[in-house]
Amino acid sequence: MEERKRLPDYLAEIFIVFGVTLAVIAVMCAAVGDEAREASTMFELGKRGIPLHTVAEYFFSSVCVTILRIVFFSDVLFRRRSVAKRTVGMLASVIALIGLCAYHFGWFPVDEPECWGIFLVCFGICFAVSAAASTIKERLENKKLESGLQSLKEKKYENMD
Repeated sequence: MEERKRLPDYLAEIFIVFGVTLAVIAVMCAAVGDEAREASTMFELGKRGIPLHTVAEYFFSSVCVTILRIVFFSDVLFRRRSVAKRTVGMLASVIALIGLCAYHFGWFPVDEPECWGIFLVCFGICFAVSAAASTIKERLENKKLESGLQSLKEKKYENMD
């Protein structure tokens, strides 16, 4: 059973998404910042860093992604949907959100298929890493719970003797 989340839990999720996003953008700035300077507002400082307006835009997108996760994975709206359908819906919504942000904030030229290709490859890699980390975390938590349950059973049987 999952604990009921509170505001600090959601804030932690926002800052995890934000931190990972900024780390990826920082790597991209270092790798292609000078070459992409004219194509994107994210790279207007080239390899020298990330503009403050881009940091704020990515914070906004991190809040939106966290809200989408809450919407798709709470039982309020999608009670009868499988986890797979919820995940696909959320991924589609996040891609649409990033597309809107890219258009509105000038993150990348949305009319160029190669930019979408690069975005989708980066997004896919980040999703795969995130899914793997979540799976590992869940397995470790399940092992811990199983061990605790086994310990409780042993104590119960000891007290019965």
